[in-house]
Amino acid sequence: MNDAQKCRVNGWKAGTRLIGDEGYGETVIEITAVGESNILARQISHDGETSQRSEAMWTLTHREWRALT
Repeated sequence: MNDAQKCRVNGWKAGTRLIGDEGYGETVIEITAVGESNILARQISHDGETSQRSEAMWTLTHREWRALT
């Protein structure tokens, strides 16, 4: 399953914030677009520190992502 399909299955769309940890601290991203096979997102924070990163292509592999509520 590609990243866009995973988003559709989980009901994640533009505006959804996800949190995941790859072993270096939690990262929070906000999905900005779901395409045919990929997603665009911007990093909101990493390891508790606010990020100012711009929108970029993200992969949902390597972390167990869950939606922030």
